[in-house]
Amino acid sequence: MTLTKMQEKVFRFICEFANENGFPPSYSDISGHFDFSSDGTVRTYLEHLEKKRYIQRLGKARGIKILKPYATENSIPILGNVSAGPLKLPVEELSGHISDIDEIKNAEGRFALKISGDSMKDAGILNGDYAIIQTKVPIHNGQIAAVIVDDEATLKRIYYEGDKVRLQPENEFYEPMYINRDNSTANFIGRYIALIRRA
Repeated sequence: MTLTKMQEKVFRFICEFANENGFPPSYSDISGHFDFSSDGTVRTYLEHLEKKRYIQRLGKARGIKILKPYATENSIPILGNVSAGPLKLPVEELSGHISDIDEIKNAEGRFALKISGDSMKDAGILNGDYAIIQTKVPIHNGQIAAVIVDDEATLKRIYYEGDKVRLQPENEFYEPMYINRDNSTANFIGRYIALIRRA
């Protein structure tokens, strides 16, 4: 079911507030943002959003569960974390969206991964940044890519060297990793195409 323009604005505020703060807004947060005259107006909007299955109210303070994260044509899904440091297990689930990006639009096979670690710091990719990854495109020598090796994910610069692939960090304190080109346990997720840094 579609939303009215004002319902969409309220829903978008709820999603963005939750993304930024790690918890949903209170009635007072919503009322104050839109300058509503009372919490009753907020309750009415939340009732409509719940009936249309965009949220679920849980009957407690800040008890709003988002069922459909807000997305627009330039809203890129965040699909978890990728290591730019010691390898760790990837998280493959929708954890929100990055919205209002003028420089880069959403597209098929495009998503964001939150960076964990500092092995790519000399390439300007820092802990807590969001790497925009594009799947189903070639990854050329010297380009940066997200790779899963033995169920562990990382972001590294790629070099093809004979029958091996070098996963090169951009930090002198980290050693490169080598995998066989025919390594069936390695999966090149996609090419790094942009960086989003949230203040």
